[in-house]
Amino acid sequence: MRVLQIVADGNPGGGTTHVLQILRGFRSTHSMGLITQSQSYLFHQAKELDIPSYGLHFFPSRVNLAVSFRLNRIYSEWKPDLIHVHGGRAGLFHTITGTTVPTVYAVHGFHFVHKPIGIRWLATFIEGFIISRANRIIFESEYDANLARACKIFPENKPATIIHNGIQLRKIPEGHTTPVKHVGFIGRLEYQKDPFLFLDALEHLPEYTATMVGGGNLESAVKQEITHRDFGKRVRQLGTLSHQQSLEILSTFDVLLLTSRWEGLPLVVLEAMWAGVPVVAVNVSALSEIIEHKKNGLLIDGRSGQALAWAVRVAVENHELRTEMINQARQRVRNRFSEENMLSEIRKIYAAMA
Repeated sequence: MRVLQIVADGNPGGGTTHVLQILRGFRSTHSMGLITQSQSYLFHQAKELDIPSYGLHFFPSRVNLAVSFRLNRIYSEWKPDLIHVHGGRAGLFHTITGTTVPTVYAVHGFHFVHKPIGIRWLATFIEGFIISRANRIIFESEYDANLARACKIFPENKPATIIHNGIQLRKIPEGHTTPVKHVGFIGRLEYQKDPFLFLDALEHLPEYTATMVGGGNLESAVKQEITHRDFGKRVRQLGTLSHQQSLEILSTFDVLLLTSRWEGLPLVVLEAMWAGVPVVAVNVSALSEIIEHKKNGLLIDGRSGQALAWAVRVAVENHELRTEMINQARQRVRNRFSEENMLSEIRKIYAAMA
């Protein structure tokens, strides 16, 4: 079967890692192809795997008919049997093509609920339009599936499957066993991830050091804020790193602190749990499908830097609870969130659509 993957953003991140997992996992059994942002990290990674890759510029405009025209040209040239589209931006451009090639649409979190009301209405309509035209939907969480139903953009007769993200267990470096009061942030420096809340929490952790990994539109603003708060001696900002580099940095954390306003089903949380790095997170979106509070991590309701700092101290300094959370987290990931399980479920969908 010839399967074409399409994802707009090819920069390092959860969505990119997910698509790479599919490309690597299926290249020996399927003819895989890729369309993504031209000259991006994902584009080059796929080239190294000898996977036919097409670069497009998805981001100058949300509605650029030239992109959809180019997609149709690629479909005619590559002749896929199945198209697997990831995320709303790629989904819209693909849907506009009007292609009759069977399509799987993978929802990687819904962003529209956090938009201003006018944009929210338009974005909700667009998601409904994409879902209505796809042959099969993959949700990565119960949260997203329920949200689609609540917003009335998911027809009851539309075939859909919930497939949780998974990680490759053997490739995650283990964290250190003796805490040194070092807290970490890994994520895009964008409004969604709220890196400034991470800095708010550090105000209440004066004896802690920190590392921030990620680039984005707020990178310069975060750097200025670190200087403004006089955090320069205890906070290092590393910018964008490869996935493997991020994993190596993750293993040096005592705690991963997630301050997002919303999420899909973030891989970095699963990676931290498997590495033995406790996770403290704001309780948003589908995080409660991964983290059980005080069992395998800590979830904080509300957006308080002080409350997050308290949770960080608990995760680092309560040694008995820390050990129990690490053990429970590893067991949960092994049982429910392995890459092997995830790829097995995707394989069933591909077979059913063959």
